[in-house]
Amino acid sequence: MAQKIKTKVSSYKGVGWDKASQKWKATVTDKRVTYECGYFEEERAAAKARDLKIIALRLNKPLQILKPV
Repeated sequence: MAQKIKTKVSSYKGVGWDKASQKWKATVTDKRVTYECGYFEEERAAAKARDLKIIALRLNKPLQILKPV
């Protein structure tokens, strides 16, 4: 009987598990352009990096970790 392989699923939008690097990968997409935010050991750090990218690019997307000013 084949074993099921468990995959890590993030509770944050734009954050996913990268099997090759064994780290959380953060991305944000706007107008069919995907911006990479980096690879992180912790899921929350990846979500925070995504928020920072949204702020830096002034995208009209909701923040998940950081609070709007």
